[in-house]
Parts: sequence; C-alpha cells; structure tokens
Amino acid sequence: MIDLLTFPGLAGVPGLVHGVTTRDGGVSRGPWASLNLGRGSGDDDASVGENGRRLAAHLGADGRVRFPSQVHGARVVVLDAPPDGPLGPADAVATDVPGLAIGVLGADCPGVLVADPVRRAAAVAHCGWRGTLAGVLPAAVRALRERYASLPADLRVGLGPGIGPERYEVGPEVADAFLRDAPGSQPSLARGRGDRWHLDLHAELARQAVACGVPAASVERLALCTHASPALFFSHRRDGASTGRHALVAMWTG
Repeated sequence: MIDLLTFPGLAGVPGLVHGVTTRDGGVSRGPWASLNLGRGSGDDDASVGENGRRLAAHLGADGRVRFPSQVHGARVVVLDAPPDGPLGPADAVATDVPGLAIGVLGADCPGVLVADPVRRAAAVAHCGWRGTLAGVLPAAVRALRERYASLPADLRVGLGPGIGPERYEVGPEVADAFLRDAPGSQPSLARGRGDRWHLDLHAELARQAVACGVPAASVERLALCTHASPALFFSHRRDGASTGRHALVAMWTG
C-alpha cells in the first residue's frame, strides 16, 4: 500500500492533494524495492511503469504523474494543460490544472512544494545542491507570481525529506560556491573533517523561501534524513547508483 507523507500545515488546504512517497507500495525488487519511480535508475521499465500507475491511482489523477527530466538546474515548466509528451529538461513544474498531478524525484535531494491556496496554483522543485545554488526554488516562486499572479505572502512552502547535514559532507569547491554566489548562505554550512563542510539544504532552502517574501511561519519541513532512513527512502549517497527514486507530488482536485 502506498504511504504518502504529507506536510501538516498543507494538509488542510482545500483541494490540494500532495505528499512524499516512501519505498512502500510498489512492485520493484532488489535495490529498487519497492516503489521506485525513477526511470533510468537501472530498474525494470515495466516495474517503474506499474509503480507510476499505482501512484496516479492513489492520487486520483486524470493521468500519469508528470515528472521533468531533472538536470540540476533552475528551469521551470509551466503546464496550462496536460502535456502531449515529455516535459524535457527542467527541475521544477508548476500548474493550476485540476486533476493534473506533477512531481519531482529524489534519492537524497529534497523535493519542495510551493502552494498558493488563494489562486489554487502549485509548483514542485527538485533541489539538490546544484539546483539550490542555481536558484530553482526562487525560480518556482517567480513562475507562480508571473503566471498566476501569486503573492508571496499567500504562498505555503513544504521542504521534503533529503539528506541531513550530519550525513552530507561536501568539498570546499561546493562550500566556496555557496559563500560566493548565495549571499546569506553561511549559516547553512558547518566545518567538517579536514577541508570538508556539512551543508544543510533544508536551512538554505528555507532562507531562500523567506528571501522571496514567503512568511517564515509558512515554511515547513519534513525533517527526515534519506541517508539515515533505509526502510523509508532511497539514497544515492548511501546505496550508490543502483537505487531507486521516491517522489514529491502535488495535484489540485476539481
């Protein structure tokens, strides 16, 4: 049975269906067991397809969940109707179409949900360190503002599970890039062993959301570490290339 982890503060938003999948409820086997949603992960395509069908049915979507081809950038795809084909390279998707489920995948990178309960629009973003540094979350907020006239004060942001800072060591080149190109990110970095640093992606994403005008009280997180939770989540850093992908998904009902 599929188990969706939801954000408590967003669970009461009328018409918003959302959540983060766990490993439960799918048909994949081996290192991809069981609800692997990532094509190209080495898993059997038929199993991934069945997992996707199960997720869409669980959500009550009109069709399959629409995922972009993630490239660790800041491009946002805005969907005004169900697309005819693949979304192409992007790391965020926005829509206000009822019944159209959108999602992003992760195996340590947090997924982020940005919802506008007033205009019934939402965006999801894949936020690894590269995308976070590139500004994919501010780009998603900007897309909601420009396409749906969303006001930052109305937005609600949910930061999905990702690798926790205690388990996430990065090299000096990553730390230097944040300190140079993301002013204000210093509190999200802590010294590690030797020249290594610990990066707190949740803290940095929360800072960016507030910098976009989202009230701090409207930003919440599912503070679960993917690396430390093998029964719940896939983790690329823990398991290597042969691992699956869980998803953060969202949809407006009719």
